[in-house]
Amino acid sequence: MAEIANSGGLRQRMAPLAAAWRTLPGNIRGTVLLLISFCFFTFEIVGAKMLGERLPTAQVVFVRSIAQLIFLLPFIYAAGLVVFRTAHLPLHVLRSTFGVVGLFCYFYSFGHLPLANATTLSFTKALFLTIAAYFILREQVGPQRWTATLIGLFGVLIVVRPGMAGFDAVSLIAIMGAMTGAGLMTCTKLLTGRESTLSIMAYVAVITTGLSILPGLWFWQAPDGFELTWLIVIGVFGPIGQYFGISAFRAGDASFLAPIDYVRLLISVVVGLWLFHERPDVWTGLGAVVIVASTLYVNRSELRRARSRPSAPPPQPPGSPPL
Repeated sequence: MAEIANSGGLRQRMAPLAAAWRTLPGNIRGTVLLLISFCFFTFEIVGAKMLGERLPTAQVVFVRSIAQLIFLLPFIYAAGLVVFRTAHLPLHVLRSTFGVVGLFCYFYSFGHLPLANATTLSFTKALFLTIAAYFILREQVGPQRWTATLIGLFGVLIVVRPGMAGFDAVSLIAIMGAMTGAGLMTCTKLLTGRESTLSIMAYVAVITTGLSILPGLWFWQAPDGFELTWLIVIGVFGPIGQYFGISAFRAGDASFLAPIDYVRLLISVVVGLWLFHERPDVWTGLGAVVIVASTLYVNRSELRRARSRPSAPPPQPPGSPPL
């Protein structure tokens, strides 16, 4: 009884804070939620870096996938099996395949590249989404958006530097991760209006876990205490960061919040320098400026188009890991 009374007292004490929170403008609440998501994602990418040379990426992907499924189980249980009723199973499977490949690329690239490079290349998802929008979704893409996309891809060449001394083949995996992220978002757009958000997320959680379980167990290595700690961090902080990121875009305007997402690049530079003594070179800095500028333009163009379409689920931040 005392615990119940204490719980009630806590709710009473929190009520003024909750009321004050609701009175804040949506963009302010969205900014706060997005910054909170950055904190969780920072721990996730640090975990990927810590485990990059210690555990197989397939094992990390499996842990992340099953953690996401566990995170969604209460919502699936509350809704019932109706969330799995679908007439678009092949599209769910394709989206989930993009998801599990994207997770592998995400964790491998952050585990083996400087954090600034991996973060910069992850933002190119918006550029590849433009290409998919034209060829798959049959959307009209104007010359300015095509120009911004081509400039952004030139920025990728600046960062990757193929054929030069600074070239790292892992960069190609990071780019593949951005491409699969664009494929995932394209599938999401095709499912929008046909399936609920929970149904889309439930399918990807179940199928991604199913696709990752065999390679995850095949390459499984018994983790020591250090490795287990970071696996738990990835498994817990990743889905929570995704939740806060989606909540941010529900609370605020995407056009207001999209530029704020690029703060993660600054965070990656600071964390990489502080924890891993990584110093981005001038080419990475120049390429980052080109990619960020072009993806900002592409994102704004996409958001203008989104206002003229039926309501859709909130967009993922440009460099976030696959759902």
